[in-house]
Amino acid sequence: MTTSSPQSGAGSSSEAHSPAADTPYAQVHSVSIIGAGPRGISVLERLVALAAERFSGAGTPPTIVIDLIDPYPPGAGIVWRTDQPATLLMNTTIAEQTIFPDSSCSFVSPDGASDRYGPNMAQWYRDEGGTDPVDATFPSRTLYGRYLRDAYAHIRDTAPDFITIVEHPTKVESVIDLPPVEPLGHTSTDAETVPPQLVRCEDGTAIIASAVVLAVGHIPSAQTEERARLAAFAQRTGGLYIPQGLPAEAPIAEVAPGNRVIIRGMGLNYFDLQTLFTHERGGRFDPDPDIAGELRYVRSGEEPRLLLGSRRGVPYRSKPICQAHPRSPWPLRYFTRENIALLAGLDDLDGDRKAGARFNDQLWPLILADLRLAYYSTLSRIRPDAFAGDPGQLREAIAEAVSRHLTRRTWQETHPDAHESADLHAGNADAAAESRQHEAAEAARQGRVTREAFAWSEIEVSLVPDPAHRMSLHELLNPLEGREFDSRGPREENSLHEWMLDFLRADLHDSLAGPEGSAEKSLFTVLWQSRLLLKELIVAGHIDRVSIDMEICGWFESFVSGICDGPPPQRIAELLALAEAGLVEFIGPDMRIEANPDVSAPADGRPAVADGSSSYAVGDPLPQIFTVTSAQVAGGITGSVVIDAASPTNAVSRAADVLVHGMVERGQLTPARLTLDDGREKFLNGLALTPRPYRTIDVDGTVHPRRFALSIQLSSVQWGLAIAANPHTNAATLNDSNAAATAILDLI
Repeated sequence: MTTSSPQSGAGSSSEAHSPAADTPYAQVHSVSIIGAGPRGISVLERLVALAAERFSGAGTPPTIVIDLIDPYPPGAGIVWRTDQPATLLMNTTIAEQTIFPDSSCSFVSPDGASDRYGPNMAQWYRDEGGTDPVDATFPSRTLYGRYLRDAYAHIRDTAPDFITIVEHPTKVESVIDLPPVEPLGHTSTDAETVPPQLVRCEDGTAIIASAVVLAVGHIPSAQTEERARLAAFAQRTGGLYIPQGLPAEAPIAEVAPGNRVIIRGMGLNYFDLQTLFTHERGGRFDPDPDIAGELRYVRSGEEPRLLLGSRRGVPYRSKPICQAHPRSPWPLRYFTRENIALLAGLDDLDGDRKAGARFNDQLWPLILADLRLAYYSTLSRIRPDAFAGDPGQLREAIAEAVSRHLTRRTWQETHPDAHESADLHAGNADAAAESRQHEAAEAARQGRVTREAFAWSEIEVSLVPDPAHRMSLHELLNPLEGREFDSRGPREENSLHEWMLDFLRADLHDSLAGPEGSAEKSLFTVLWQSRLLLKELIVAGHIDRVSIDMEICGWFESFVSGICDGPPPQRIAELLALAEAGLVEFIGPDMRIEANPDVSAPADGRPAVADGSSSYAVGDPLPQIFTVTSAQVAGGITGSVVIDAASPTNAVSRAADVLVHGMVERGQLTPARLTLDDGREKFLNGLALTPRPYRTIDVDGTVHPRRFALSIQLSSVQWGLAIAANPHTNAATLNDSNAAATAILDLI
């Protein structure tokens, strides 16, 4: 059953709220879930389901009160709220979302996957009358929000009578640790003392909770000095600066038609902004009658001018998913659990022993082999003329490389210099010799040393003579590296604009051809499956912690995101149409934003202007206070507005919200620390936590027995946390929720 949030009247804010005030405190078990988005309601679902299994029909069940605290409606939360524009799309398909367990989950018994679990999004969508193909349709954010809302309603309505769910549409300001108390009727010698937590909310509600789950998701991040400087300059000089955040929540209504808007970041947040500035301002994209898959833009007159740049200067590659090519799993041949166990000298990866694998030196060669196999197998099918000989020779070379790699066994066994370096360090031997050996070990660890007995590049060059047909991962991720342009204008010689049109058009048509029709897009399926396996290995503890931080997070994460985490093809088609319509101009890589030297702080309400210059541009009512440049493109561009479209840093040490920032400041939470190979320590972005069920650890190293953390704050122990739970994959998110719920119920 459910009650609504109690409203705090005058004089009530200091009183602890207890929804079951007529029940003795010792018999009421209160659980506060802070954050009611997908992670929060996943924990709720597990608490409700497990409590029903454990306590129903077993005498008098305990009274359990679950306080669900979030200023936004339960389920959808702020990110998936159902009142945002329906034109905003997810970048995953309908079939890739679920809140509920299924038979793939390791905690579900073989006969336990029954109708008592709720539907995944695909099932829900079909039940709602949806007819679009679930494996090929990128739904609106609001549609996913509706699924989450209905999932919450299903959980709430199926909760047993002894569970009360209380919704609190407010924010939590602090969680305070109260002195431990002994349960009524017990002494400290025969029962654990209960350390209650006082959860104080912004609306004055105070809740005494015996367990707290932090499922806060994306939280505000403190601005860097450079971003703070841009914001202050814009405020002084009459322009506009919009910081990092959710585009749907950003004050983009302040951006006027004709404003020259510098957008930093070309990821998913940019494509949301693109949608809000076009679809939502009356613009229209019509199919191009001459070129299949391309669009033409019809202006409304309400659009700003968009000036786009980022570190790489190009957007993420679009996903090769469409109705003709729905997403399908790809069987990895070389990057497998069996091969990883073989490298580690283990029978399998299911026992207590951990592989301790290093990514660059051990795992990346296996992934690279799968990438090469997919690329050249696809190329041989669609462009057999690209080969000067039998493509089967490349497949044989790949298989031989993997065979040789697998005989190397563990990193420690094949790099004795690493042990020698450590021994020298312990014995204070000659520093120069130690340094040389350490550098050799580090080079090997980072994958700069290979031990393949044949020259892959020679075989590749001989069989694929045209470099344009060879697989170049570096070129794929950094296509602008080493290029220089004389201009940015359309139809000009050596122009970035013309290069970008060709780039976007090629990426769009490759995506529409699908993984089977494009050698480059075949890499998507390999990397998607590789990431899923890597996530499993990290959770299971099979990958060295330093390797996760320095290698997987250090370079592979951005590499795989650039290929796997792009927008639907529709968004690339729209960007191409906007560029051709003259509403988008490209800045180039490594963009640099500075104050326009021709503009200074206003004296009489308007910016002061240097002699012989103008601070205004045609069609823009605001002064051109910013200048943006790229070292690879001649000249600069001026603008009146800057929007930071990069995703905020999810580092808990930079948290700018009241709750997490306050808990870190008080030492209740602390960033995780990692000891590097050379003995140095570094702080990680995520929280210090125990292994699953992820109890929090304070600044003194003390584990809180009744406080748990989930969501992206798990980044110190997991990877790829922004991705929702996928059905039929034994999703880590669902296992996390089950572990936390089990631990909480064990305390009752």
